[in-house]
Amino acid sequence: MRSINYRKIRSVYLATAAILIVSTAPSAALAQEDAAVAAQDQNVESAQGDIIVTAQRRSERLQSVPIAMTALSADAIANQGITNLEGLSTAAPSLNVVAYPNSSDTLTLTMRGQGAGDVGQITRDGGVGLYVDGFYIGRPQGALLDLGEPERIEVLRGPQGTLYGRNTTGGAINIISKKPTGEWGGSTSFSYGSRNLVRALATVDLPAIGNLAVRGSIVYVNQDGWVKNVGQAHNFGEFGQLAGRVAAKWTPTDDLTVNYTYDQGRVETTPLYFVNPALEGAIPGYVADKDRTYGPIDLKSSRTKFVDHQLTMDYALSDALTLRSLSAYRGFSARQDINYGLAQSTPTFPLLVEQDGYYRTQQYSQELQLIADLTDRLDFTGGLYYYREKGRHDNAVNLGYVQLGFNSITNSRVDALSTSYAAYAQSTWNLPVFDDKLKLTVGGRYTKDKRRASRDFVNNGVVTEDGITNSQKFSNFSPMTNLAVQWTRDIMSYVKFSKGYKAGGSAESAPDFTKTFGPEKVTAWEAGIKTQLFDRLLTFNATAFYNTFDDIQIDFVADPVNTSIIATYNAGKANIKGIELETTLQPSPDFGLRGSFSYLKSNIKTITVLPGTIFDGPFPVGANVADYFTLPFVPKYGWSVGGDWTFLRVGEDELSAHVTYSYQSPVYTSSGSGPLVAGRNFYRNDPVKNMDARINWVHPIPAGKAITVSLFADNLFNNRRSDFIIGVGGTALSGYQSSTSPYNEPRTIGGEVKLEF
Repeated sequence: MRSINYRKIRSVYLATAAILIVSTAPSAALAQEDAAVAAQDQNVESAQGDIIVTAQRRSERLQSVPIAMTALSADAIANQGITNLEGLSTAAPSLNVVAYPNSSDTLTLTMRGQGAGDVGQITRDGGVGLYVDGFYIGRPQGALLDLGEPERIEVLRGPQGTLYGRNTTGGAINIISKKPTGEWGGSTSFSYGSRNLVRALATVDLPAIGNLAVRGSIVYVNQDGWVKNVGQAHNFGEFGQLAGRVAAKWTPTDDLTVNYTYDQGRVETTPLYFVNPALEGAIPGYVADKDRTYGPIDLKSSRTKFVDHQLTMDYALSDALTLRSLSAYRGFSARQDINYGLAQSTPTFPLLVEQDGYYRTQQYSQELQLIADLTDRLDFTGGLYYYREKGRHDNAVNLGYVQLGFNSITNSRVDALSTSYAAYAQSTWNLPVFDDKLKLTVGGRYTKDKRRASRDFVNNGVVTEDGITNSQKFSNFSPMTNLAVQWTRDIMSYVKFSKGYKAGGSAESAPDFTKTFGPEKVTAWEAGIKTQLFDRLLTFNATAFYNTFDDIQIDFVADPVNTSIIATYNAGKANIKGIELETTLQPSPDFGLRGSFSYLKSNIKTITVLPGTIFDGPFPVGANVADYFTLPFVPKYGWSVGGDWTFLRVGEDELSAHVTYSYQSPVYTSSGSGPLVAGRNFYRNDPVKNMDARINWVHPIPAGKAITVSLFADNLFNNRRSDFIIGVGGTALSGYQSSTSPYNEPRTIGGEVKLEF
């Protein structure tokens, strides 16, 4: 990829440079915090595998938290080579993370079959919440494409309607960043690999100045695309990012802690290349090659910019009562140039399919939390929440066939405003029965939402819509009850009942923009067991769940020619059930095995024909057409196995190997591909088969630091698959005749050097 002009984010450079300048010598560190606060701010992991998490807004031992969740420490993230959100798919069961086909700088998140119908639309939300240090990230464009160096990652599976709120019917992912320590230190790493991969990451902690501690980091990533576009400036699949982060921690008194974080960055990508074997012979010279375009294609790059301000204030009203305030702003803008791999400027190759988009959104949130230990047996967490998002999305689509004299250019602009208010409370009571082994947790969240959107539409220069608007108001109460039994310190089981909901909205490309859809509601039953056996050498966790959905939001193609015309309705009921297993075996400090397994089965019970849809006519209004639909992104099976082995020690030097293999069953990528749909498999992805491997050499240096040299291979066996397949040539009613899809990235081999100081 060509170099990027990053002058507009020079403030990140200046902030990082200032950190390095003032850090020429160590100074007095902050006073040592007590063990309880350290557990709150740091990832505490013992030799037995304990890890402290804050999934329930307070510090708790992972194995004692009665919910289905996966937590990855900083060491586990590094050893498994997880540098972005896509890598989490191999670490957490039931989680699926893939690049959005229209733009590789946008991610589609699904968990337990719940996610977003189309993450490219600003008039709707997904079902998996993404959080950074407890702050909600409303849009996935440019969100955490490189994780940097987080302290830990917590993946919460299932509805999180009480503490995390709306749009978490599938679950939540919380990235917890490292906080300033007030002591001089840091690290720098450099990676180089296939297709000119360059990744550089630097972090530095400054010595405290009085009661102020500061930490800074900067990350640069650049890699050439893997689909060659001969004779053109850009290949398909290019990626580049430069981002910086400055975090400050201020403790003016023993009772008050203030954390402020500023992020800014820029991402530059080119789209993924779509391949359609059915076009061979239909288009002169076309070859469905997943690694090379069939001819030179005029391809531009897409650019995304983002900025974050996050402010967290903790005030200890007493030893047992803490008031917390979380304030945030996030803004992003993106220009996306999408070429579906068919465009040509010469009459020899006349088919043109291009799409250009522009996004700009701003989101604000304010949350107040009260965290209390009311008695030795009773704790309480409550809060008030406000969220506001304002956005704009411009979209231009150019469809043409030169030899037939056909060309269609459509332009649309959508403006959207969303506000949300919520109040929530959750309390856990250690019941004075059964030798104090029972814990009862009860919680609830009440939410009110407002949405408004408008659309302008121009078709071949003719204004067909001018300020068509829709507006909505809805409210929801989501309760939760959890009964847990701590049989021993190392064995715990629980039963959980909860509800959640995904906000309503409208479809940007719907034929009638005035028609909106309401919230989707989920009722969930979950039972789980968490164990550590054989003197805590074996950890085994199991979860079984059954979710039912009311007013399910169903998307389907509404135009057999233009598949970008998508309609969304609250049309019926569905359920999904499953089993999730996680285990680790640590027979010695030098050798460990880990694995996970998930089984999911979905069933759409009712899809009711509504007036004005493509099913109105062939079927009477009110008829059940559930067999024409399926829940997308629901892999029947998913599993991963991995190992970590320190196989050689020479003096204080260590050599270790880390391997992960993962598999995921094929999934359907559209709800409109049910059992009765002709050609439904044209919407069916290939199975995922992936192996990642890493070898580390660690050489200690003075002051307890180390130099680490690594060799890594991602997708070691070079397994290639269709990654987000799209059916072509029809609708759920008429069926599909072919498919087009991008393919996943081929094998990447490289090396990394990391220096701690």
